[in-house]
Amino acid sequence: MLWGVFCLLILFSTPSFSPPNTITIDFEPIGRICTPPNEGCDLTIQYSFVAQSVDTVGWSISYRFFGSQGIPMIDPFGSLEGEYPNYVVSGTYPIGDYTFLVEVSNAAGEELQVELPLEIVDCAAPIMTWIDTLYVPREPIDLDLNGRPDYVGLRINAEDFSSTVPFEECSGNPYFSIVEPGAAPRELDSLTMMCWDSFPAHFQVWTWDGADNPSALQPDSSVGGPNYTRREVVVIPQGGTPCDSLPIVNGRVRTENGKVFSGLGINAEGDVQIQTSTNEAGEYLLKEFTPDVTYRFTVDTIMDNPANGVSILDVSLLARHILNINPLSSPYKIIAGDVNNSGSLTTLDIVLIRLMIIGELAEFPGGTPSWRFVPSDYSFPPGTTPFNPPFREYRLLNNLRGFNEIDFVAIKMGDLNCSAVMP
Repeated sequence: MLWGVFCLLILFSTPSFSPPNTITIDFEPIGRICTPPNEGCDLTIQYSFVAQSVDTVGWSISYRFFGSQGIPMIDPFGSLEGEYPNYVVSGTYPIGDYTFLVEVSNAAGEELQVELPLEIVDCAAPIMTWIDTLYVPREPIDLDLNGRPDYVGLRINAEDFSSTVPFEECSGNPYFSIVEPGAAPRELDSLTMMCWDSFPAHFQVWTWDGADNPSALQPDSSVGGPNYTRREVVVIPQGGTPCDSLPIVNGRVRTENGKVFSGLGINAEGDVQIQTSTNEAGEYLLKEFTPDVTYRFTVDTIMDNPANGVSILDVSLLARHILNINPLSSPYKIIAGDVNNSGSLTTLDIVLIRLMIIGELAEFPGGTPSWRFVPSDYSFPPGTTPFNPPFREYRLLNNLRGFNEIDFVAIKMGDLNCSAVMP
């Protein structure tokens, strides 16, 4: 029998072991910090931290500076100071976002990097010296810049309410806006007022800087944006051009029973033709007149929709007037009945109105427009007819001065009871 010797080889694998890094860096982040108001645009800071290690052999500490562009560079504003283990990055820094990358190491090969963030923000609104009440001279205003003054008024610039000499603060030159009290601020740094506006006039003047302050509460309740101040101010006209030195003509166009006529063309013919339209209230305003010139004021002719407001009731009213049973009560109603433009009311007008009602007549004969317009101050002759002499559908004004008013009465032809729908 053979006996042998066997050897058993058992291999044990032991895990590799890396001793823990014994370096620590402790600091309190500065984070976002504001520049002191009215004390310059740079901020002196001291960014303190504690860096230490169990093994200080070959101890080394340095830092890299990252500006707003994120590019590492030598710190142009400050430096690292201190002795183990207390250190500080100190310097005077302008507004911006920065990072200090602190790097420490020792001879044992241990290393540690820590970022120290810093954000310097302009949190102060521009400091201004205010003029609470501004006295503004009146002057001719050429609103459409065509070389002809439109009216006399006041030009108001928001920056005129500050007596501070123009300057550039931390975030650029301050800029202004002016609005009525309670209105949201907008990019409007000036406005124009008319002589007929109410005075004293109250406004709010806002002063803004160009800062991007992440903590600034904005007027719309959002957070982040420029710094600003708001001031209540008053405007009072004083001196300058008299309000009545430039001629202005305004007025309104309405029916006899007060219905408003909007979107209607108004014309003034003289050395030049001046035109405008009535607004939603039936009102208009004409300006830029030349002194010592006679102007003829008229309303655009309207031929459309002659059947508007024409009904069998109008036939009855016209017939009763002709038969002298119940005469029409105003010259405007009598004019409305003369649909053939003959200068009188006859049974032919009744026939024509009937034909219009049943659709057999597309327009009134004799060039009769759908609407006629008579100056409201026209004096009709005494008696029952407004046709002799013929009534005027225009108004003449000569050598215009100051404020003038010309109203027109709108007459729908064939509509004796004023039931027409306004265009």
